[in-house]
This record gives sequence, C-alpha cells and structure tokens, in this order.
Amino acid sequence: MLATACMATLLASCDMDKYPYDKIPVDNAMESLSDCQNLRNGMYRDLRIIAANQQGFLSSEMQADCIVPTNQYGNQWSSQYLWAVEAADEAATTVWNNNYVAIAQCNMLIGGIQRLENEGKLEAEELAEAHNILGEAYMMRAMCYFDLATRYCNLYDETTAENEMGVPLVETYAPSADNSTFPGRSTLEATYQFILKDIENAKSYLTTAGTQEAIYLTTDALTAFEARVALLMGNYDTAITNATSLINSQKYPLISNPTSFANMWKNDTGTELICQLYADRQESVSSMGEWFLDEVTYTQTLLPAADIITMYGENDIRLNTFFSIEEVNFTNGAYDVFCISKYPGNPELNSGSVNQMKNKVKIFRIPEMYLVAAEAYYMKGGTDNEAKAYDVLYQLMSARDASVQKQPVQGNNLRQLIRDERLKELCYEGFRWLDLKRYGEGFTRMAAQADELSYNFGLNLKVSADDPQWLWPIPQDEIEANPQIKGQQNPGY
Repeated sequence: MLATACMATLLASCDMDKYPYDKIPVDNAMESLSDCQNLRNGMYRDLRIIAANQQGFLSSEMQADCIVPTNQYGNQWSSQYLWAVEAADEAATTVWNNNYVAIAQCNMLIGGIQRLENEGKLEAEELAEAHNILGEAYMMRAMCYFDLATRYCNLYDETTAENEMGVPLVETYAPSADNSTFPGRSTLEATYQFILKDIENAKSYLTTAGTQEAIYLTTDALTAFEARVALLMGNYDTAITNATSLINSQKYPLISNPTSFANMWKNDTGTELICQLYADRQESVSSMGEWFLDEVTYTQTLLPAADIITMYGENDIRLNTFFSIEEVNFTNGAYDVFCISKYPGNPELNSGSVNQMKNKVKIFRIPEMYLVAAEAYYMKGGTDNEAKAYDVLYQLMSARDASVQKQPVQGNNLRQLIRDERLKELCYEGFRWLDLKRYGEGFTRMAAQADELSYNFGLNLKVSADDPQWLWPIPQDEIEANPQIKGQQNPGY
C-alpha cells in the first residue's frame, strides 16, 4: 500500500484495533534504540507464529498429496483435505491475519527507525544496530508478502502478472477506522516488485553474518530467501547464483551420519541449519508433531501415505528419521503402521514429563538450496545445464544415501528425480502444496497404508491443474469490512 494508505483494511477483520499497538501512541512508540529492540522482539514472535502455526503449514500439507487421516480423524482441516474450502475458512483467515499483523510490526519498525535517524535521535554507535534491525524488518515483510502471494494469488508469470490480482500492499503503520482509505488488491506484478524491493532494501541494511543454527535473520538467510523467491518467479540465474553461493561457501555442510541427522531433528542442532528460530520452555512454539505421533495414547490422527515411504532406499538416513513404525490404536484395533516422526520433540522444550512434540522452527536449511539449484539448472534447459542439475542433486542424494551410484539421467527422468528428491527432503515442512501448484499438473493423492484404517473420504482424490482452490479465498471478514476489496474475491468462493 502507498504511504497514504493505512492498516484499516485489517482493523475490522483482524481485530488489529485490539492489538497491543493501540496502547502505544504511534508518534511516541519509538524514541530510542531500546524501543526498536523491544519491537524487534515482537517481530520475531510474529515470525515464529507464522512459521509454526498449524493453520499455515499443516493446512497446506493437508491440501497436498502425501498425508492420509486415520479412521479416528476429527475433521481438522477437512475442507483443505477434501478441497472444499469456503470463504470463511478458519485457516485462510488465520494465515491472512497473522501475516498482516506481522507486516504492521515491520512497518512500525521501518518507519520508526527512519524517523529516529532523520531526527538525529540515534547516537553514531547505535546506528549500526538500528540499521540491522531495519534490514530484518524489510526481509520479514518480504517473507510475509511472499507467503500471502503464494497462497492467495496465481503463480507469477511475467507475461500475465500485470493483469493478475496480487494482495493489498501496506508499507506504513497508520491505523484508521475510515474504511474509505482501505486498499484494494494490487496487481500480482506490483506485489512481487514490492517483495523484490524489500529484498534489496534488506541487503542494504542487514549485516548479521550467517552462522550455523542462527536464531535471527542473517545475510545468508536473506540469500536463501531470495533464491526461493527467484525459483518461483522463474528467475533461474538469480536462483542459481544465490543457491550455489551458499553451497560453495561450505559453511553449512550436508549431514551424512544417521545419528547426527536424527539429532538435528530431535535436538535442533546441526550443520545444515541456516536459520532456526529461538525457542525455550518459556518462549515456546506450537507443537508441530502432535498430529503425527502421539506417544501417550498412540491414537495418531495423520499418517504418511504408503507411496512416500517406498520412495526412500533402505540406506537413506531420512527414512528412519522422518518415519517410524509404531503400534497405533485405531477404531478397529491396534496395528503396526508407519508414522511421521520428523518432529519428535526436543526434550529441552518440554514443560512437563510428557513429550509435547515441540521443535524449533527451521525456516532455512541448506538442502533446499541444492534442490533450488538443481531445478533452476534443469529449467534453464540444455545438456550442460542438465549435467549441472544432476551434479548438484547428486551431492544431496549421496549425502543421504551413500549407496547411491552416479548414473546418466536426462530430460523428463531428471525432472522427476529432482521433484522426488525435493519431496523426500522437504516433506511435511509446508512446501509440498506450493510445489504441486508450481508444477501446474494437478495430482492424484497417494495411496493410504490401509484403506480400512483411514478416513472414509478423500482417498485417492484427484485434483486438476485448473481447480480454483489452488488459490485460497480472501477471508470473508476482509471482504465485508473493506469496500475496495469487494468484487476482488478469488474465483469459486
């Protein structure tokens, strides 16, 4: 949104008039570096909420193809699972609101730091830290808009983006109850140009150097994010440059040892972690594993599809880390089945004796960069690029399974191999639905481990590439509150 626009789009629909910001006089909210630091803490709290919120990552996984609910499923996210989402859908509303609340926090920081600097209220020795916070705010705002654009908009295509709808753009913190100032949706081109501008601004200010297991946004995390955005936009040279710069830096070596790999997921420590958000028992995170593995009742709600299990070789270290065979209690008896154990629960985050299945949120890992580079090389086309794509992919494959032998793979076989490795590495982290959307081919849901142990609906569901629900609905509350956005709902809602 332009500087003259306001956050009022969100006031009625997101209850942002009840958000703590209304307790702070806007003109006096930031008067010192200490104020910037306090608001920065709130910004990272919002980032944890967005990254770990089940309405976000799990609802999109439910809409994808490799989760099957059990016969004791309680209909959580069933609209996503059945591809029957409505405009008032809770997940779509929560994700929208969480992102715009975080954007408001970023806008307050950006405007406040700029004002403090212009008014000379920051000492020379304070400017470096203030500028770094400014860079973090620009990056986080770009991340929020990217999340919104990928869910509520069509895929970016430079030939059509100017004629496609994006999302409302808000770049100043200026709450108002005057709904005549509420913004409508920008074009998709404007949305992505805004994201790219924020990335460039972040580059100008963010100075925190990347280190393994960084708990804050760093220059390396920014490089990884830009690679992620570039791949989706079809900017393959940029994707390759960014991804390979992180790979070639050798700062984040791939893990090939099974114990070390399992330790990364259980105890949240490992060389592959570019950015992993802070958490402890007091400043905790959502339980990302509670729907996959219940170590108390053994009445799991969601199971992996059978087909994904068979994708891994028996020597692949991911197999026994991401999955475990458990005796699960079903409505018709107890059976041994594969369960998802990717979020086994870090003991340091448990507030009691029961495993709460909480792990720190891993927002950037180096394996994604190998996959980004491989796909970008392949999409550029040509024999040389296909060879480069396979070479970088093989580095990841051989780290995960030492028995994998190099062999010539080209054309469609290489494309499928890249997609399969992406699924095997990033499964159940919130990537799969967007990947399927990006492939643009539709899908048939993978087979259940046993139909009789599964939810009765949605098995082997087929979704076409032109299904309107590849776009999430603009929340109904937003439509009703904002005169400018009426008539801009996505098709089919």
